[in-house]
Amino acid sequence: MQRIQLSFPQVDERLLSQFRLSLYDEMEKACSVLHFCIQEDEDRRYRHFHCQGWPKEEHTILVYEAWMSALVNAIRFYVSAKEEEWIFRRIVHHHCYNRAVGKNRLFRYVLEHVRDRCEEGEDKKRYNRHQIEQEIIAYLENYHILQLDGFFRFRLREYIEELCESVDVCIEQYIAEEEHGTLLKRLQTFFFALPYRTDLLRLVHTSRFEFTYYNEAWEELVPSASLYSPAEVGLVYADEEAAIITALAAFSPKRIVIYTRWPSHGSIATLERLFADRITVCTEFSFPVHIEPEA
Repeated sequence: MQRIQLSFPQVDERLLSQFRLSLYDEMEKACSVLHFCIQEDEDRRYRHFHCQGWPKEEHTILVYEAWMSALVNAIRFYVSAKEEEWIFRRIVHHHCYNRAVGKNRLFRYVLEHVRDRCEEGEDKKRYNRHQIEQEIIAYLENYHILQLDGFFRFRLREYIEELCESVDVCIEQYIAEEEHGTLLKRLQTFFFALPYRTDLLRLVHTSRFEFTYYNEAWEELVPSASLYSPAEVGLVYADEEAAIITALAAFSPKRIVIYTRWPSHGSIATLERLFADRITVCTEFSFPVHIEPEA
């Protein structure tokens, strides 16, 4: 098998011991089918790992795959470590960074979501984990010297660009979720502090964002024309949902029963999050004869 030189940049010395350990561990995993030898030397810019492998018995595709897998996984360690550095720098220099309350959570959130996208190849991105490994294999099949920093910066340039785009999307998504969560807690505090005006409120879900309101005796109720609700309602929810929530604030019910044929509709989920254990959702029901909601 071809002798391979992996050149590790001295500027990344903080990662050197872990890279060395990864390289040796991966080679050890292949010891059932091949022998290996790794020699090291260095110059001002690089620490060079000269890797040589040869089969214990005959040279088969299994031996070749084990050899390539060991090299690829060691290189993947370096790529993953540099990914984290790029992600961290991208986060702290993002214009939304200072708006984040939980900055450690932000980093974990972005890292997890970006890695999931890379694993699954989401959003029709060119690169996922498998494709990066194929890039490494293609390079090693044509060249016997691989400079890790150059490979990451140039061979994976498009991947880095996609990585940065994914990080930006995740940051904005996290900030939106965090701010939404903060506003939602304020709304929950507001609504649960209201004195009860109605013991039981029935909501018949007629279509999309349309509900008809009834009391416990199935008498139709009409929301007051002049209703008050905190400003957070308009900030968190669209007009249709805001109108429903404002109506519920006016009725201030102790219990809410929703009758719907669309339990997964967004408006139902919104009310469940906001009013929590006050709500019961019914999907199997019959109405008094004078109640005829739209089909």
